[in-house]
Amino acid sequence: MNEPTGAAADAATILFNLPDYRVVSTTVTTGGRRQVIFETDQPPGCPSCGVIATRRKERRFQRLRDIPVAGTVDVFWSNYRWYCEEPACERLSFFESTTQVPRRARSTGRLRDQLVDAVIRSGRAFSETAAGFAVSWWMVRAAVNEACVLQLPDVDKLSPRMLGIDEHRFRSVRYFQDPESKTWTRFEPWCV
Repeated sequence: MNEPTGAAADAATILFNLPDYRVVSTTVTTGGRRQVIFETDQPPGCPSCGVIATRRKERRFQRLRDIPVAGTVDVFWSNYRWYCEEPACERLSFFESTTQVPRRARSTGRLRDQLVDAVIRSGRAFSETAAGFAVSWWMVRAAVNEACVLQLPDVDKLSPRMLGIDEHRFRSVRYFQDPESKTWTRFEPWCV
């Protein structure tokens, strides 16, 4: 019986399940924390001209926050700087970016999606969601704000179906005396 065999990195890539990336190495550190290093599958195109890069310039390891899988996982992206081979392009080199990890991002897109789902669909508080995913409170808030900006329609382009009057009292009732007639008048300070 023949069974296909593959490298451990391929199995790890399948388990890690981050689109457009492949796992390079997985280790367990001395403290018992798991560490995953991954890189992109395909060479990227230049953000300015779109020409596919063929030559790497340098590499840096970028630490990213990702969804916890059976505990916290330290995730590092082996992010390359590429040369732009197009002579007419003003950009000489550029770092990779993808839909899961846009430029200057410090977390994966799937983590931000999970945070938004936990707050909006599950009704969890920001602080509870932050503690559950081991991230900061303001990261949860930023993810929800970004989702609202991207998904909610522009209010200036909406037409109202009906008008309502919202009123509230902004002060307590006041009495004023008319200087000429010396009569007192009740004044209700409503704001419409």
